[in-house]
Amino acid sequence: MPELHRCYRGSRCTHHETDPDYPTIKRGAPINAAEGLCDACTRHLRQAIVDMPRDYLDLETTIAGTRDGLRQLVAGTPELPVPISLTIASVQAELLHEAQCWAESTAEVLGVWWDTQKTQRSRPGVVLERAKHVLTGGLSAFLALRNVVHTGWVFDCWTTLDRDGLDGALVLLDLHYRARALTGQRRLVNHLPVPCPNCDHMALIREDGDETIECRACAQRYTQDEYERSCTLLARVERAA
Repeated sequence: MPELHRCYRGSRCTHHETDPDYPTIKRGAPINAAEGLCDACTRHLRQAIVDMPRDYLDLETTIAGTRDGLRQLVAGTPELPVPISLTIASVQAELLHEAQCWAESTAEVLGVWWDTQKTQRSRPGVVLERAKHVLTGGLSAFLALRNVVHTGWVFDCWTTLDRDGLDGALVLLDLHYRARALTGQRRLVNHLPVPCPNCDHMALIREDGDETIECRACAQRYTQDEYERSCTLLARVERAA
């Protein structure tokens, strides 16, 4: 029997499976490659990369709101308030740093121009847009990176890191999740009562205030009109049956 390979995300894989021998342990979905992500997690990664500029801007907006609230709260107080926005700022800094690291390494493999010095002097939005295009355009090359040397923070210590592209994928997915959590985008989620037209899973959601509907199983997105057409078609099929 051939060896079974699984999604690198492990228990956090979109299509994780329960281990038949150890029911408390979740494994990544089966994949063909010896190492890699399943199709659903790859789509989630692409979306996380596309959302990097927006995530950064949303975090900036959240910081601004926090600061305004603090100004009102401590008006007339001689002592400065505790900077509760530090966590948000640290996620911003990490997102910017990681995006630059992986975009530069991917650009080198692809033979694409990436000016490190100019990037360090550029505005975050410009850097993240450039990184987004490099990483989405070379997603396969990004995931195939091996033994790439970067620098970064580990337990409050600046050190050298030897990582693979799959490690970078997990980092960017985690930063996307943390950014959305910090900006309150994961609090109100509406679960829709019809299966996804693409994968047939009951996993369609719409975040409060969002006009786009997303499938948590396959990462496919739909407009409201597309969703309503799908519901109409499903109702016709059920009546015909």
